[in-house]
Amino acid sequence: MRKVRLIFLSVGIFFSLEAFSQSVTPAILNATGGTNFFTFYRFEWSFGEAMVIETMDATSSNLIVTNGVLQPGTHNPATINNTGEWDRDEIRILPNPTQNILEIDFFSKQQGKVTLNLIDETGRFLAQRQFDYFGTGRIEIWNLDRYPSGAYFLNISLAPTGNSVAKKGTYKVIKIR
Repeated sequence: MRKVRLIFLSVGIFFSLEAFSQSVTPAILNATGGTNFFTFYRFEWSFGEAMVIETMDATSSNLIVTNGVLQPGTHNPATINNTGEWDRDEIRILPNPTQNILEIDFFSKQQGKVTLNLIDETGRFLAQRQFDYFGTGRIEIWNLDRYPSGAYFLNISLAPTGNSVAKKGTYKVIKIR
């Protein structure tokens, strides 16, 4: 049995060396890794992933891409949705209800300036956040600790750039102590 395993290992190494000689650098070799879910977070890891790590940035924007590092949100990208409302797989708001920290996950492929408005149940404006979104995924963390328990509304809109489509939606958030 050991001889059979040794033969398979030798053949596997031979073919992997042959395949490597055909590759274009920089090359990536992922020896092992895995995924684990903890509450609403997903953790991914790998060992021996990158033989070369290179960071590229565009001078005309804030976009930075690093090769050789696991990228979030790539396991389940959003579908292309050209309607004016956020689709179910484009935004996740969690945990809801929350005690203080609210996480807003963006998976949309649309690009533009995102505006988040927090409104209480009487319709009073409380706070606003804005950021440029490049259609590659983003996690926005909002601490609601300074607000009392109750119902709030999170209005999320996207002012598009390029060929993207404007988006808007309002989500009910429950704050508990």
